[in-house]
Amino acid sequence: MLEHVKNRETHSELLSASLHENVAFIKNTFEECDDLVYHFAEIETKKLCFIYFADMINSQTLFEMEQGLLRVNHNEEDLPTFIRNRLSINNVEEVNDLDSVMKQLLAGQAILLIDQEKHAFIFPSNTAGRNITEPSTEQTIKGPKEGFIENIQTNVMLIRKRIRNPALKIQHMTLGTKTNTQVSVAYVKGVANDEMVQEVLERLAQIKIDGILDSQSVATMINDAPKSPFPTVVTTERPDRVCGALLDGKIAILIDGTPFVLTVPAVFFDFFKSSEDYFENSFLSSAIRWVRFFGLLVALILPSFYIGLTMYHQDLIQTPFLIRIAASREDLPYPVLVEAIFMLITFEVIREAGFRMPKTLGGSTVTILGLLLIGQIAVQGGLIGAVTMIFISLAALVSFILPDYEFHQIIRFSGFIILILTGVFGFMGLLVGLLFLLTHLVSLRSFGVPYFAPISPATRAGWKDVFIRAPRWAVNMESARFDIDRIYRQENSGDPARKEQKGDRDEEK
Repeated sequence: MLEHVKNRETHSELLSASLHENVAFIKNTFEECDDLVYHFAEIETKKLCFIYFADMINSQTLFEMEQGLLRVNHNEEDLPTFIRNRLSINNVEEVNDLDSVMKQLLAGQAILLIDQEKHAFIFPSNTAGRNITEPSTEQTIKGPKEGFIENIQTNVMLIRKRIRNPALKIQHMTLGTKTNTQVSVAYVKGVANDEMVQEVLERLAQIKIDGILDSQSVATMINDAPKSPFPTVVTTERPDRVCGALLDGKIAILIDGTPFVLTVPAVFFDFFKSSEDYFENSFLSSAIRWVRFFGLLVALILPSFYIGLTMYHQDLIQTPFLIRIAASREDLPYPVLVEAIFMLITFEVIREAGFRMPKTLGGSTVTILGLLLIGQIAVQGGLIGAVTMIFISLAALVSFILPDYEFHQIIRFSGFIILILTGVFGFMGLLVGLLFLLTHLVSLRSFGVPYFAPISPATRAGWKDVFIRAPRWAVNMESARFDIDRIYRQENSGDPARKEQKGDRDEEK
């Protein structure tokens, strides 16, 4: 009969003193797992067993374990005491329950079981993975070239290396009933709002799902407005950007197996900021930020504005330009709205094909050439007008000036909806579309913080990093931080809209 008993506190089975029973239990749990290795040995009449996954263990760890155990002297001390006190392997852990043994095995660690011992020794192993490289989605000319990778321990190290302060807190949890994915929550104590930290932890604890394989799975489960297409969580690959957010009082969520880290709360203006802004002169960074705001307007309303002018409001166009447009459209078979929709759909199809195309075949180069060739052939073949081609191409290219890819996609989609409204109702459709868009954005919250903060509600200290990027000496971080804290408390004190949003999120789950 097995000696395994239930641990009342953890509700997991404790290890038995019998090596045979412990191994039998593990074999029964991992049956049909041919990659799990059981290596039996005997040292100084002591039977033991190494257990590890062959494809996940580091060969250097195995070598160090074997060489270390060969030095044991049974006359001086027993094997467990030698491992605890003299084995020259860092971070050797000791557990006494089978649940911990299973989790460590699945995490790629090596397990040592010893006969007549109710403890298992965990030997850390660095599983294979890619090295730290420059982020592929957020490249900068100046600044650090390090990016997060798929290993959560390495990602935590990259944050710790930049914020060397005991106030930086890291809390671990496991999500996914099947994947048992490690998730870490990082924040700076005394800077982040305590209630917001608790809110993040509660939302993560409420996630009940089989598998967590990427950061987007977590982002959609903790989103304040799950039915809104606009992101309320910032996703980044850059450690410097995450550290900057932590120092601003935000909270970072790291997920094992993905290089993308989430930061909350996220407001509308966060998606116009780039890491490059803080490595350049404040004047240049402010000018570039205004260029991004202008690019947003161009990508959102330029095609719609052109459609409204040519279809409903020709009297607003100068006569020479109107004559040129009319001459270019004389023999065209389709209305300008159909041309614009055709060009936008064609651009999206070619862009997606370029992303999916192997880099060895050209990728982005083929995308650009494809757009140029198709556009030129369409104009020469008399399918679309040259002026329409110019406006649609300009809006499509300018949209890439937005730093955040997810936000950039939503803006393009919103521009498409406004284009259809304008084609049907003229400028009235354009204004109504923008009004509904603005109303929706103002109504959003990100962990209790208004989406348009610090503009609405107005927080003057925060304006120094919205429309401009003020010099470091002109930014009072403490005052901005306390204003964010005040906004959070004010917006969440008996706010019925906040409770309604939380109910919508729970219903979506």
